[in-house]
Amino acid sequence: MATMRIALTGGEQELGRAVLAELVRHDVEIVAIDFAGDGEMAPLPPDVTHVVHASSLVESGHSASTYTSANVHATTTLLDACRQRDIEQVVLISTTETYGRRLPPWPVTESWVPRPLGSAQQSRVAAERVARTYRRRVPLSIVRPAPVIANGNGPMMRVIRHFVSRPRGALVGGGRAPLSILAGADLGRAVWAMLCHPEESVDQVFHVASAHTTWRELANEACQLRGVEGRFWSAPYVVARSLDALKLSAWVLPEPEGVDAYVDMTGRPHLIDDSRARISLGYAPLLSLRGALAQALDVYERQSTPAEDA
Repeated sequence: MATMRIALTGGEQELGRAVLAELVRHDVEIVAIDFAGDGEMAPLPPDVTHVVHASSLVESGHSASTYTSANVHATTTLLDACRQRDIEQVVLISTTETYGRRLPPWPVTESWVPRPLGSAQQSRVAAERVARTYRRRVPLSIVRPAPVIANGNGPMMRVIRHFVSRPRGALVGGGRAPLSILAGADLGRAVWAMLCHPEESVDQVFHVASAHTTWRELANEACQLRGVEGRFWSAPYVVARSLDALKLSAWVLPEPEGVDAYVDMTGRPHLIDDSRARISLGYAPLLSLRGALAQALDVYERQSTPAEDA
């Protein structure tokens, strides 16, 4: 088998770093691709055989046009470049966050209809739809990760750090809402499995997760790992939702900065079924919930130490 020459977008972002950490473990060549602010990119380097598109803009506070440029226009530009080359496979990293906050209390499959909240997730749905129009011209695979725990950044880690900093705080609905999570390392493993099994992954969409848990279990595990005793009390979901609608939830339920729809995020189910990836690709998660948290919190601690020591 010839050596893969993989172009990776978003290598400086949370998901891209997770994929890069896995790819460097294998005998491949990796080329970084960057986008300008308007979604434009430099020409694809010669001899690229595969592309992993991990770049996205998800942070809150931007305009709808900014999200469109960063997510939709960038995806279109990349796929236009790919269709002019003999690219063997393009892997697009999307997200299950596009399903919104009204999921049932059982795992949903890849056929679930997106109901995105906010401009960021709406643009990611649009980017995925645009990508699908290239399927006859570009060998395309799509992976939708569960909410990712990695590198101490991102919405999930903001919430986790929020729990650790307020071990006597409130959990929406007592933290009983179930959710699926994905360790960054397992995202890398899933992408590698897709690259190694093109006959199974091209023209397909896959969910991937590491573990299924509840917000209470997640909060307690995070506190234990940081040596903090968690004693959370329950804020009924209906009450929290009503206060949130009136912009009064911060009085009894402080929210982490930079996290949209915190009440619905932590008070509603978000379970995904990743059996297709496990069966078709042989994907198997490496880390449990505790392992994912330990790895991510260790990374966050190392990143924080220099600033604290300064």
